[in-house]
Amino acid sequence: MAALIQTASSVLRYRGGAGQWAWAIHRAAGLGVLAFLLLHIVDIFAASFGPTLFNDLLFLYKAWPFRILEVALLFGLLYHAMNGLRIILADFIPMLASRSIARNLFYLQTVLFGILFAIGGYIMLVTAAEPPFGNNPVFSTIVVIGVVALPLVISLASSFAPSASTIPLDTDTTRGNYQDGVARILQSRQRRPMNRTELNIWLFMRISGFLLIFVALFHFLLMHFVYGVDNIDFGFIVARWMDPVTGWFWRSYDLVLLILALVHGMFGVRYSIEDYFHNPAVKFILTAGAVLTEIALIIMGAFVIFTFNAA
Repeated sequence: MAALIQTASSVLRYRGGAGQWAWAIHRAAGLGVLAFLLLHIVDIFAASFGPTLFNDLLFLYKAWPFRILEVALLFGLLYHAMNGLRIILADFIPMLASRSIARNLFYLQTVLFGILFAIGGYIMLVTAAEPPFGNNPVFSTIVVIGVVALPLVISLASSFAPSASTIPLDTDTTRGNYQDGVARILQSRQRRPMNRTELNIWLFMRISGFLLIFVALFHFLLMHFVYGVDNIDFGFIVARWMDPVTGWFWRSYDLVLLILALVHGMFGVRYSIEDYFHNPAVKFILTAGAVLTEIALIIMGAFVIFTFNAA
């Protein structure tokens, strides 16, 4: 907890500009999307127990607080995808990583994201079947603006916090962020040679992230804009997975999405654990817990995908 508080205060004090906030929102958005994925796997797993339990759980997604969270999910998924694509392009096309080009790409990304999110979030709310959002353009617009305004308010508020340069150099926070961090990096490089494990993880994150841009966004588009959350129930799952012509395709599609998103997300959790927790025992416990959770959820998701039967 001390490490998390220290990091949060450092983000507010550090004057990193657009790059700093691009990183901070990217990480927060990724963790938020992962949290929704964990909940989504659990509710889909409930379909294996029959229509009564599954349909009873759907009240959660149709309640008005969750409507707001779904718009926040669109924010996180769309931003994480677009910012991730910019990072991937900069990694493999060095010219795009230059300071001026990277800054312009970020501004272009921000404008495109704002347009797409505003349109998508508004449609999700105003077309809801139940109040207070359904057929209420004013309320829907206010919520969309509020979701966008939250990170803007935080970033603007940080400008009033004391900058890192005003903090005495002998404080624990500054030592933890800079001197100790550099010392740990140098010591780790001297202790052991570099291996291919981290490179392979880095490659997987880029490849899986690129695939998820299309696979996850297409899934979100289908569920929230083509079919609509109000029309999804046990019968929808039956029609999707039990169709004699397309059923195998949707089961395979959902399995690929499940594995890619969970493994990609859990590696993101691992990065967060490495960044914020430095006690070896705590780090091991959290990492082991994340791995066990990932394995359990993959088994749950694969089980219901492979064994689901309308009967």
